[in-house]
Amino acid sequence: MKHLFTFFLLISIYSVKAQRNYIANTANSDSPGLENTVVGASAGFTSLTGGDNSFFGFSAGLNAGPGYDNTFIGSYAGANSRFGISNTFVGSFSGYSNVAGVSNVMIGDGVGYQNNGSYNTFIGNNAGYNNTIGSYNIFHGHVAGYSNTTGSHNIIIGPNAGTTITNGDDNVLIGYSSQAEDGLHNATAIGSGSRVVISNALILGNQANVGIGTSAPTTRLEVVSETPDNSGLRLSNLTTASPATQSTDQFLSVDEKGNVIKAGYKLRINNPSEWSDKVFVPGYQLKPLSEVKKFIDANQHLPGIPSAVEVAKEGVDLVKMNAKLLEKVEELTLYLLEQQKANKEMKAEIDELRALIKK
Repeated sequence: MKHLFTFFLLISIYSVKAQRNYIANTANSDSPGLENTVVGASAGFTSLTGGDNSFFGFSAGLNAGPGYDNTFIGSYAGANSRFGISNTFVGSFSGYSNVAGVSNVMIGDGVGYQNNGSYNTFIGNNAGYNNTIGSYNIFHGHVAGYSNTTGSHNIIIGPNAGTTITNGDDNVLIGYSSQAEDGLHNATAIGSGSRVVISNALILGNQANVGIGTSAPTTRLEVVSETPDNSGLRLSNLTTASPATQSTDQFLSVDEKGNVIKAGYKLRINNPSEWSDKVFVPGYQLKPLSEVKKFIDANQHLPGIPSAVEVAKEGVDLVKMNAKLLEKVEELTLYLLEQQKANKEMKAEIDELRALIKK
């Protein structure tokens, strides 16, 4: 009974001396820290002066100092974290070199091994392994972001994703082995094997088809509008100040299957009646020029041609407008032919009169 009393007395003395620490290995039982839990050989071995830390595993928090609110689980987890605050390292050698980084979450063997950045979340064996001062990164997947050293604000998700970049900020890589060139900014690659090589760019897939409004795209980009006979596409931010002098002999068109194709300036009609050759069909009613003049005087444009106000409001159908313009040219040809006929008849009459005068 006397020995039992002595044992409990010794425990009480150690508890007071360690200021409410729970030390499961006697080498650290004289730690001056506050409310720490240390379990494992050499865990928290050096002067553990911080508080509210939990170290579990061989040499976990080995060189811990005044840092606090840390949780290290695994052999050598957070081994060199002297001044770190609010870090969670789970896995052998996770956060091993972290000296002063704060608010990091690292889960997996060797994850964030070289880390000294802050506010990072690394999940997966050796994810973010070489990260030194990069901060505010999210790396998720086996060796995701493995080579990153100084890049910040990056999101890299997927096994082997982002393994080639060492720096660059504000990038997003999602998918198995999705990659980016070094030093990019605001670059995004989504999809297995996708790769982006310039800043401020978005890459979708690797030799993949992209569908908008469809789950089964058959080309690189297929857009299915919710409204029939509506492309679902819009080009905006084009104003009257947009350059109109630049021209090309190519433009985008749509074939009979709905595919967008590159084509020359070629307009098509559905049937011959939509074209202007009807002007030359016998029986075509050509308006007298006197009626045309009255119409022009009243409306300030040719009959059958939309006014400037109508064009500004409604636009024009290029096929119909071209047909109308050619119709006016053909009507003008008929007027000229009539004038030529009248002139010829008049000349004949004049010649007859001259002959009579000579007699």
